[in-house]
Amino acid sequence: MSKRRLLWIVLLVLPLALGMGSRTGGDSPEKIPVPQKKFRASFIDQMDVLTPCANVSIDGATYLQGKRGEGNYTIGFDRIASVVFRLSEGKLIGVVKLRDGASLELILNGSQKAYGATDYGTFQIRLQDLKKMTIGGKG
Repeated sequence: MSKRRLLWIVLLVLPLALGMGSRTGGDSPEKIPVPQKKFRASFIDQMDVLTPCANVSIDGATYLQGKRGEGNYTIGFDRIASVVFRLSEGKLIGVVKLRDGASLELILNGSQKAYGATDYGTFQIRLQDLKKMTIGGKG
């Protein structure tokens, strides 16, 4: 095979091979999970930056999941007014204030991500990097 022909083959195949890498996963900053139920929320991170968002979810779901004692709890966003996050002895504690005025503490998975859409792009943050999440309701 001539060098010239080999060069043409490489030039034709290389863009196809490189293009396949962009389809193989990773967290795309342009794409967020879009939940079936639509909720709005405001996030305050550890640096006190406030970010209001629409289409909010935690790993694509519209509920908060955590552990209390030996039990696992799942609380829908429609019941949650706010969550205050704090680290204690290496565990992420979420103090959940419910819309009916009750509150409870859950041990959360800090590596889970909250997602949302802002006026200027997508938003994602690990729960362990949050100070507070206030759920504003549906919409």
